[in-house]
Amino acid sequence: MTQPRKAPRKSGRAPARSGGGTLIGIFIGLMLGALIAAGAAWFFTRANPFQSAPVAPRVPAVNQPPAALPGKPGDRPVVKQDFEFYKILPQGDNVPAAQAPVEAPSAPVVERPVEKLYLQLGAFENAAEADNLKARLALAGVEASSQRGQLPDGRTVHRVRIGPFSGPDELNPVRSRLASSGFNTTVTRAGQ
Repeated sequence: MTQPRKAPRKSGRAPARSGGGTLIGIFIGLMLGALIAAGAAWFFTRANPFQSAPVAPRVPAVNQPPAALPGKPGDRPVVKQDFEFYKILPQGDNVPAAQAPVEAPSAPVVERPVEKLYLQLGAFENAAEADNLKARLALAGVEASSQRGQLPDGRTVHRVRIGPFSGPDELNPVRSRLASSGFNTTVTRAGQ
């Protein structure tokens, strides 16, 4: 004879649902965090023990001597700096007559203009070639500059130059040093 099968026993508890409790916990945590942040902001702005009380401006009395300037007694007074570049800049036509500098008539001094000389190492239509030559010069210990110029036929050239030099006596040692390093140079004047 066969015995009938028994159905499995059920426990007295119902299965737990976990989805709703987590969302409620996150919501409560966010609300508590917002309240704590608001309380901290109020405390630091309203009841700041490190903030000094506002001071009303002081009105000087009629018969009171002037207040002492800041600094220690015996210090040199602060002198306003006189900048030279305002005098160097060219004056435009829109300068008021009150600010225009008045020059005293003086005997005309004939000065020989100082001639600026450059050592030119090359002129290239391609800027990359000029930069390559500048890099080779830098490796040789010479600082060169690249100047952009326009030829009469409309082409643009990049000149690699060293200088300016005030005269041949200043220029010749650099030229001989470059020649010993294998660089060919040409002496040019400013504006060429």
